Amino acid sequence: MRAILIGAVLGAGLLAGCKEEPRDPLEAVAPNVIWEVVEIGGKPVPAGVEVTLTHPEKGLIAGASGCNRYNGRISEHEGRVRIGELAGTRMMCPEAMMQVEEDFRSNIARVDAVKIAADRLELVSDGKSVVVATQ
Repeated sequence: MRAILIGAVLGAGLLAGCKEEPRDPLEAVAPNVIWEVVEIGGKPVPAGVEVTLTHPEKGLIAGASGCNRYNGRISEHEGRVRIGELAGTRMMCPEAMMQVEEDFRSNIARVDAVKIAADRLELVSDGKSVVVATQ
């Protein structure tokens, strides 16, 4: 009886300690493919400004954000996508590039879903595409 009780307690403890691992919302995207961001917040990215998104490995995003390079974590839990705070370089660029970068970072922080269709990747917030990228 005592062995059964100890086994049940240990089993319950193991189950309680198990957490569902967050799903990678970009698992369908091939690693290291460079996606060119063409639209941010409903506006086209200006010519000559490079904004990209890559998926170097599970749970990570990286790329160019207009002026600087960035990287960060991406996960999905209970049907909601979350992009963690982005780390990056801190160079200064012309005002137009800095504005695109600010727009990119503020829009990507609101993302709650991802849509992938052929050569189009959309990062979505409240049902609206806030970042659109193509291959």
